[in-house]
Amino acid sequence: MRVLIPLLLVVAAATSFAEGPERSGGERLAIDSSASKVERRFFEIVAMRATAIDQALGPILQGAGDKITIELVYSGDDSYPRNGPAAYDPASHTLTFRRGVVGAVGRGVKSWAKAYWPYYKNDEIRALLPAIELIDDALWMTHLQEAAYRKGLSWPHQDCSSLDIQKRLGCEMLVYGVEASRRQVRPFFNTNRVDMIWPEDLQELRGRSQDDTVYRDVQQLGGSMLVQPLIAEFGVPRVLQYVAQTPFYIQDDNVHASALRYQEQARLALTANAIN
Repeated sequence: MRVLIPLLLVVAAATSFAEGPERSGGERLAIDSSASKVERRFFEIVAMRATAIDQALGPILQGAGDKITIELVYSGDDSYPRNGPAAYDPASHTLTFRRGVVGAVGRGVKSWAKAYWPYYKNDEIRALLPAIELIDDALWMTHLQEAAYRKGLSWPHQDCSSLDIQKRLGCEMLVYGVEASRRQVRPFFNTNRVDMIWPEDLQELRGRSQDDTVYRDVQQLGGSMLVQPLIAEFGVPRVLQYVAQTPFYIQDDNVHASALRYQEQARLALTANAIN
């Protein structure tokens, strides 16, 4: 059994959300009249979270076209998400949720879904109401994959599975930088030790596993330091759109020089609004 519910997303293009009019989720979302009461409740939360992201961080899904279809599918369906509670197909503009997630939207979710940051600042509520974070993850995933698809790419970029450390680590740094930025995570690190976070020679890391502390510092702290300055200047949705369309390549084993080059190129593109 499959439930198809089209969500109409009408998003005005804007270089800065702060300069445009505030829009509600109700103005952007249309729900199939045949949806059940429980399904309507789930999609009401989706609408709230889309609006909460818009109001807190800026508009997402600007390039997705005028309609995204939300599917709720059971485990026997061919399109059932196998690797998580939701999956997005940019070719068909379809965001698919496991049907079981509808039951996760229980009492108390609605009141915490209206604003973006309060939910993430309360660890007890995050543990009690995981459905909100699940929906956010699906919306951000859609934003990233839509942007990557328009450039003939996928998100995460394919180099994340490469055996070449230069390719793999660069891709992983972007993924962790993105993850930290949209949850306002600020990892503690000493920027005076940039030589450790952005090493100028990957030779030492070649002999370490991906679970090694030194490797993880470059992967996670280095990724955060790569993306967060851009976020501070240009905002989360625009930077994530750029990142999805622009892989980070480590050249000559030099993370430091490559990171500075990536940031410089990103600033030029974002300042000129040369992304789509």
